[in-house]
Amino acid sequence: MSHGARLTTSRAWWLAVLAFGLAALLSGALIWQLETSRVDEARAQAYSLATERAQAVQSNMERAFSAAYALGAMIRQGQGELPEFTATAKEMLPFYPGVGSLQLAKDGVVTHVVPLAGNEKAIGHNLLADPARNKEAFLARDTARLTLAGPFTLLQGGLGAVARLPVYLENTRREPDFWGFVAVLMHFPQALEPAQLPLLVERGFHYELWRTHPDTHQKQVIASSGKEPLANPVTRDLVVPNATWHLDLSPVGGWTDQPGLLFKSALGLLFSLLLAGIVKLLMDGKLEEKRLEERVAQRTQDLQRFAEVTAHHLQEPARRLATYADRLARQLTTDPSDPEAQMSLRFIGEQARRMKGLLADVERYLAADQPRGPMQLTQPADVLRQVQTQMQERLRQADAEVDVGVLPAVWMDAARLKEVFQQALDNALAFARPQAGTPLRLRVDGQTVGHMARLRLCDNGPGLEADEQERAFRVFERQSPQAEGNGIGLAIVRRMCQSCGGRAWIASAQGGGCCLMLELPSREPK
Repeated sequence: MSHGARLTTSRAWWLAVLAFGLAALLSGALIWQLETSRVDEARAQAYSLATERAQAVQSNMERAFSAAYALGAMIRQGQGELPEFTATAKEMLPFYPGVGSLQLAKDGVVTHVVPLAGNEKAIGHNLLADPARNKEAFLARDTARLTLAGPFTLLQGGLGAVARLPVYLENTRREPDFWGFVAVLMHFPQALEPAQLPLLVERGFHYELWRTHPDTHQKQVIASSGKEPLANPVTRDLVVPNATWHLDLSPVGGWTDQPGLLFKSALGLLFSLLLAGIVKLLMDGKLEEKRLEERVAQRTQDLQRFAEVTAHHLQEPARRLATYADRLARQLTTDPSDPEAQMSLRFIGEQARRMKGLLADVERYLAADQPRGPMQLTQPADVLRQVQTQMQERLRQADAEVDVGVLPAVWMDAARLKEVFQQALDNALAFARPQAGTPLRLRVDGQTVGHMARLRLCDNGPGLEADEQERAFRVFERQSPQAEGNGIGLAIVRRMCQSCGGRAWIASAQGGGCCLMLELPSREPK
């Protein structure tokens, strides 16, 4: 393998690696974008679910608080007396799921609890005197608003929270006097059962309901699906009296879809490898194409060189054959008694000269695609005047007139353009024979078509049939055995035009005759 081929192969590998890297980078960016969108959508769905459950918790809490407002209204209506409290509370409790007991605390001291069973320790408890519990009690009394204390450990055991509503009665001076508290005790986790938080686990989420403890400022978990902390959860706040609770949700398996991410990564890797493989195949194809072009060009050059050398070397024996045939003919002139020998010698000489002419034409044809001077913009009119001067005698003998019109410049060396005009005029003088008494008229003009210059040489001869127009360009194709020349002139013209990026063809002229059409570049090809 040559040094250039090794460089090209190395470049193909580098391009394949670059394509793999870019494809992997784009695939990674796309996967990251898709995964981010998926996580955002999953978090949005989780937040919507958390909002639904938080609203259920908040609604159940507010319903429990409404029991305190109802009892407070009854006490104010009874001017501080509620003789049927026990019976009334028993009637109310079934309508408030999650409420463990209803309490009255006149002057802050618990005097009544329904149900009493299990809550006996609460009787006589002074809410305002208990330093561990009096913060929310004083807050309720001083703001005249319902406050929520807890969750905390109850005196009677278990975990609970108390909603305390301060009750004020109007005295004789029509001023509000503090009567005491109406309290609603909620047991946890029973108070949260109507919100059905455990259903979140069935839907694939861990949950945690918590608050910040007002005294310690530490996180206090009210209810959760497990003991482990949640990973990057969504949080929905719910407002309760004088506090804010938080409901956190996080998928059981985490936010990352591991199987889906692996599948997308595998697809991205496969796409990157496929693209790199395609780039490598394309580069290998181009490399192979270039190698084939170089090989074909080399073989063509070798064949052309072989043909040129062969034609050149065949010229010499043909020349010698013709020379010695002429010499032998002169020697036999002293003895004309053998006419057969004379005829044979004439035939040998004619065929040797024909062979010499054919080999010369082959050399001209093979060299027709090689410039004989600098490639440049050449003015055809100047070249045509030189040709007319050289062929002046032949034109006069053929009684031919040449009318030259406007000829655009062409990109071609002057030497070959001169031969093109010589062959074209020579072909017209040989074959364009008008009717008797009509002089031969030749018209040469041209025009620019796009980036090409189109030259036209028309005659007033008999013309050619459509199927004969293309045959005229075949090598050694003559219109008749009696025609002059070897039938290679127009083939040389076409080869010269094609080597410059142009073309040549024959078209019928208006009013009869033929037009030799030559199309050549009007500027330097890019």
